[in-house]
Parts: sequence; C-alpha cells; structure tokens
Amino acid sequence: MPPEPEDVFAPVDHDLRTCGLRARLVFTAPPGEDPQQWRDLVVAGVRLGPLEFPPELVADPEESAAVWSLAFHTQAAVLENLQCIDGNRAWPTCRGEHPHPMRLARADGGARPYWHCPSDPSYRWPVGQHPGIYRAYQAEGVRRTLGMWQEPDNTR
Repeated sequence: MPPEPEDVFAPVDHDLRTCGLRARLVFTAPPGEDPQQWRDLVVAGVRLGPLEFPPELVADPEESAAVWSLAFHTQAAVLENLQCIDGNRAWPTCRGEHPHPMRLARADGGARPYWHCPSDPSYRWPVGQHPGIYRAYQAEGVRRTLGMWQEPDNTR
C-alpha cells in the first residue's frame, strides 16, 4: 500500500516549519479526479492551490522523485503568493543576510534532493533537513563574530 500524501510531504513540511511557515494539506480533488491523489496546500492560512500525488510517484521506492516534485511545486506556490503570506519572506530561507530563496536541485544516485544557495552552491541542505531561519542567522552571526567562519560541511 502506497504511503499517504501527508507522509510523502513530511520533509517539505519540515522545511516550511523551520523557516517559520505553517503548512497543512487539505483533502480535496478537482472534479472527476481521484480524491486520494490530491491535496490543497495551505501555508500561513492562505490556500495556495492543489498538489497532485499520483500513485506511481508516491509508490516509487526511490522517494527522491516524489520529494523533489513536492518541493518544486510547493516552492513555486509559496514564491508566487509571497504578498499573501504572513512574513513575506522567500522560502526556503537562505543563510545570513541573503535575501534570495535557496534553489532546489536533484542529487546524484537517487539521494534526496537538496536546497542550495544560488550564490554559493556549496551551502546546501537536503530537503527535510533545513536548519531553519533562526538557526541559519544565528549560526552565521556567531561564527563571524568569533572569527570562526568556515563553510559548513552539510553535504551529508
């Protein structure tokens, strides 16, 4: 039996929450579609639109394809609707003072996709492991203040 859409969405939900955005999936389906394959994405109380969970994608033993698809469509919906979302900040939050969102990339060998800084691709986090807006700002500020700044090794 394939996993539930909410289970497949869990890594993306983690990254939304650590960046200060509350998300939920609402059970819905376009007319004539299988209701098990659709959920409406609601972020910060704003309904952003439908996400499709086709069985062949959700049931894939390599979860990376489903996670990449959900992360891609969620980021597009969030960035399209920034003016409606409380906080009006890019998602996922990049490090320090970077105002841009991180970019989504596919990992080699079926590994989970990751977010990376568009200015410095070596700064990256697997989807579902984003450290969060406050930790990212705090960690960079402390390291710079103490003269200990080095690129983090977060390629695991």
